[in-house]
Amino acid sequence: MTEKKPIRKDRVLIAFLVLVAVILIPVLIRSGRSKAPATPSATSEPSTPPDEGLPTVSIDNPATSTEGTATTTTETTPSSGTTTETPTVDATSEASTSTNTAILTQVVTQGETLAQIASAMNVTVDQLMADNGIVSASQIAPGQTLYASSEGLIHMIESGQTLTDISITYGVPIEDIARANGISDPSRIFAGQRIIIPGVNEDLWQTVIRLSHGKQTRFIWPLEGEITSPFGWRIHPVLGFRHHHNGIDIDVPVGTIVRAAASGKVQFTGEDPEGYGTMLILQHSDGYLTVYGHLSSILVSKGQYVEVGQPIAESGNTGVSTGPHLHFEIRNGEFPVDPQRYLPN
Repeated sequence: MTEKKPIRKDRVLIAFLVLVAVILIPVLIRSGRSKAPATPSATSEPSTPPDEGLPTVSIDNPATSTEGTATTTTETTPSSGTTTETPTVDATSEASTSTNTAILTQVVTQGETLAQIASAMNVTVDQLMADNGIVSASQIAPGQTLYASSEGLIHMIESGQTLTDISITYGVPIEDIARANGISDPSRIFAGQRIIIPGVNEDLWQTVIRLSHGKQTRFIWPLEGEITSPFGWRIHPVLGFRHHHNGIDIDVPVGTIVRAAASGKVQFTGEDPEGYGTMLILQHSDGYLTVYGHLSSILVSKGQYVEVGQPIAESGNTGVSTGPHLHFEIRNGEFPVDPQRYLPN
């Protein structure tokens, strides 16, 4: 009879551990792979470029864009999940789109004359020219849009101009201008916006046409008169030394109306220490200045915006002067230039 050997417990334990290892190790490996974070290799590039050392780029918000176009903001209503589009219009866009229904428009066609267009719009030729800043019939061209109204003169608001300035220019109360144009807040007007000035005729623009000699030029004459001393070197007529005359002298009687040679803002009013007496300086949008000296009185105030051709002063004989006249300068920045190069001949 064969003797049975006893089963060694240590071998059973080893076999059991091997079996458990065969079952659990693959499970643990799979679990570890799913939880381990992805580690980029040393040569891989980051998904977002670093901004260190680079300039910061500002992205315009469409809702505050100044391009003059309406933008659309899309909003989602949480309760319903539906989307709605809300138009957002900036100040520049509002200026270009807000239209007074009393202002008529007409596009010039080939061969049309100012007289034909004025007749079609039920206004005079003079008013049509004033409404559109036209000094000569040759200025109109096919495709051009013209504006007019039977309720008053059309005025286009300039940058920096206020309703108070416009009221003073045309002598019409602010309340009347606001009422004619449906303006509820006089402080909210926009450059490029066209408004109606009620009860005003085209006399101011007729003066501009006369002083521009019917030519489209950067500046008009501030008044009419003979030039007694041109721009350049001369012997001072009073003090007797040689000096550079930075403007031109125009011979006119005391009290002659002096007009703005171009639209702009009053930069200075007061006494000139260099001998030009009572003086006024206008600042224009393109960096030019115009200077008016030897005045007897000033009709505008510092900071006021004035229109081309608007009365701004009266000529005189103040300061160092041989007699009544207007000293007139044009400066490109701070540098005097010959006014006769810029004025219509």
